[in-house]
Amino acid sequence: MAGRNHSNHGNGSEGKPNGESAAPASSEQVREVLHVLFKRWRLAATLFILVALPGLIVASLRPPLYVATAKVLISTDRADLTIQPTDLTRVTTINLNESVVNSEVHIIKSRELLEEVAQDLLSGRLDGNGFGNHGTSGRPKAQVRLGRQVLRLANALAVTPIRSSNVIQIDYRASDPKTAARIVNRVVDRYLSRHAKVHGAKGLMRFYEEQRRTLEENVRRAESALREFADREGIVDPKAEIETAVRFIAETEAALRATNAAISGAEEKIRAIREQIAEQPPTVKKWEYVDINPVVTTLTEQLAERQVDRIALLRKYTEKDRHVRDNAEEIAELERRLNEELQARPTVSGRQVLGRNPIREDRTRVLLELESTLREQRARRATLEEQLNAASRHLVQLRAKSLEYDRLNQEVKNWRATYELYLKRQEEARVSEAMDREEMVNVEVVQRPALPLPRADNRQNSALLALLSGLVVSIAGTFGVEYLNRPLKSERDVERY
Repeated sequence: MAGRNHSNHGNGSEGKPNGESAAPASSEQVREVLHVLFKRWRLAATLFILVALPGLIVASLRPPLYVATAKVLISTDRADLTIQPTDLTRVTTINLNESVVNSEVHIIKSRELLEEVAQDLLSGRLDGNGFGNHGTSGRPKAQVRLGRQVLRLANALAVTPIRSSNVIQIDYRASDPKTAARIVNRVVDRYLSRHAKVHGAKGLMRFYEEQRRTLEENVRRAESALREFADREGIVDPKAEIETAVRFIAETEAALRATNAAISGAEEKIRAIREQIAEQPPTVKKWEYVDINPVVTTLTEQLAERQVDRIALLRKYTEKDRHVRDNAEEIAELERRLNEELQARPTVSGRQVLGRNPIREDRTRVLLELESTLREQRARRATLEEQLNAASRHLVQLRAKSLEYDRLNQEVKNWRATYELYLKRQEEARVSEAMDREEMVNVEVVQRPALPLPRADNRQNSALLALLSGLVVSIAGTFGVEYLNRPLKSERDVERY
């Protein structure tokens, strides 16, 4: 019969549409769920009470927690002094990045900082939430209590860097809002001091003071060595002295070249003048007297007159005339006497006066002057050559001394520069230590906890969570037991199987 009902049920469902078959199936499932719940309501209620009731009791009995929040900003207001012995003026500011902020987070969460806060708790500076003056009877017990306090602080303290900013948030949860606020404020104060200690220059002022004293002695020793060398060698300013010596050598060389040129010119002039003197005679005719023979002159004049008379007589008379013959005899006599006179004495007589050649004398005077000048120039050349050699030797010695002087002077400058550097660094270290003592750090507290504090827990959420957990466990347990119970439970199961 059951097989018959099952077959009829299957035949009847085949002729129905899909929508009509889906609706009865969903209603059957709801009916099965409700059937299970009503059937095993005692089990569901028991599981619900066992799960939800403890949660509700814990939520109602747990004391409220309050969260104290502080925020610190890592800024670049204070410049960190760069302790570098090769730079006199460099002061570098902090370049903020994620690693710098995370480093500050680790400083806040460091064991040393938490131990300082725990010491404040154990010494009675802070009270509340079990932190109080427990005494310090016995060092091992005190160390144990200190370790426990540090662990409790580390567990209750939350340090979180706020994303995309240079702000660090410090949270502390406690049942007493005053204690939570005091602990957070103490953590912030200790962090400021710890930051100054970590980033401060520890012992640098003493170090630079010792180095400054040593450098001061080195400066005095180097100055004394330079002064003794300058006094011993007679050097005041080697650079100026070398420039003067070089200038003197250049001037001496120029004068020597001019002297050599003058000597060469004088020698050439002397050679030319000597050739000119050799060409000139020692003496020359200064003047000459010329006289004509008066007899010859008289006879010549008379002869000329007679010849003129003959011409006039021939115009009047013939050649046989007595006047013409007498004239001819006179002319012949005069010619005879003239010839005799010319043969006996010259017609013209003269007298010469000789003297020294003035050109030769002038050339000789010039030659003597040139020889004197030449001897003077040669003496001047010898003097200039001696001065040039002496100046060159002095310049070589001066350069050698200058190297030693420059070395000593540079040593003085180096020690003095290092001394001034360390003096400046000492002042910077003093300022840095003063800033560290005053806790002038590049950390700004932008928020401190103030009462009243917000609740860190929500009882309603805890109660709802307990109820929801009980409801889920009860339903899951009910259906689990129902699933494990395999016998047929309804007519539908009979029809299905």
